[in-house]
Amino acid sequence: MNIPKIADAIGYIDNELITATLEAPPKKRHNPVMKWMTAAACLTLFVIAGILIPHLLKNDATAESKYKYHVSKTERAIEWSWKYKTAAEKYPAIKLNGKQFTVKSQNPIHTDTLGDEIGSCIAEGLDLDTEKKYTETFEVWKIHGISEELMIAAGNEDGFYVYAADESTAPDTLGKLLELYGLSQNIELNYVTKCENYEEKEELLLDNDDEIWQILAGRSDAKLDNTSDFFERENRIYLAFTATSKTLGVYNRVIYISEDGYFATNILDYEYSYFIGKEAAGQIIRYVQKHSTETKSSSSVPTISGTVTEIGDGYMIVDNTALCRSPKAGKEYKVYTDDIRVKRWIESGEIKTGDLVAVEYEGEISGSCEVTGAYSIFTGTLEENDILTKE
Repeated sequence: MNIPKIADAIGYIDNELITATLEAPPKKRHNPVMKWMTAAACLTLFVIAGILIPHLLKNDATAESKYKYHVSKTERAIEWSWKYKTAAEKYPAIKLNGKQFTVKSQNPIHTDTLGDEIGSCIAEGLDLDTEKKYTETFEVWKIHGISEELMIAAGNEDGFYVYAADESTAPDTLGKLLELYGLSQNIELNYVTKCENYEEKEELLLDNDDEIWQILAGRSDAKLDNTSDFFERENRIYLAFTATSKTLGVYNRVIYISEDGYFATNILDYEYSYFIGKEAAGQIIRYVQKHSTETKSSSSVPTISGTVTEIGDGYMIVDNTALCRSPKAGKEYKVYTDDIRVKRWIESGEIKTGDLVAVEYEGEISGSCEVTGAYSIFTGTLEENDILTKE
């Protein structure tokens, strides 16, 4: 947190009051009324600042202590009927020029990540309830920075999804990995955890990742380590960067940098390691130590949690009072439910008023607590907070 300065606190005071106090022309020295008014104005400034500053300084503590509970997910595996499935669920695999690609993520990617159009393909799907086969024509596009031999975007006006080639091998050098998957432009290394063995020591927020990618690019000749099928974390000190990318179809994967000189990642479903050397790894570790600040719950996504109090046409009301330490801190959110991944839970009756839910979203919360961009919802139970609820 950036601790607010007194000038910042005064910035919340009415501008006319400040202007009148600081820029008013000088008055006669012996006017007792004006002398009193000036003193009163100054006193007002300090009284208001005295109220605002402690409040602002306690922002972090207040946010952290606001919630006593969080909603812990209750696992419920549901095979949705055909009409409630997304295009990616209906058509988990496609073929293009005789090569099969499998969907990487159930979340559609943004159209601004699409490159040139490659062509089209016929997607085939099977309704397990009726055993009826369906086909649909998908447009196929390149993805910026990623080889079309490895990943493509396929879909229609309802959304495009990342599909990855079934038969692909790990690049034999780090340089090829960076180039073929466009890692520096498709993954932002914001959040990192300092670890020893399997124990997490500290969560950090990195202010800029450009230097890290430059250091890695300088070790483009680093060879793939074929001696192990996974990155061994025992007896190691290392950094674990959260790797999330809609463009690559990955969520909460990891990029590791270890003190003994290894770069490793599981963004390609399997874990691959490259030996970049202790010097390069040390440069990255020192850079992170110098250019990051301590944070909390770095891998969490924006979420609204609470009790469903109303379900309407295209929306639901979620009240988070049950999570708060004080009932007065509770809020009601109007969550729009136009996304099929949320709508199906409500229309099927799987979620009802009175249920405890957590709603993940990527849109915005308006000043009147309206939530857009909700894409995931699940029911759960209240548990004591050990993380900071992110809204």
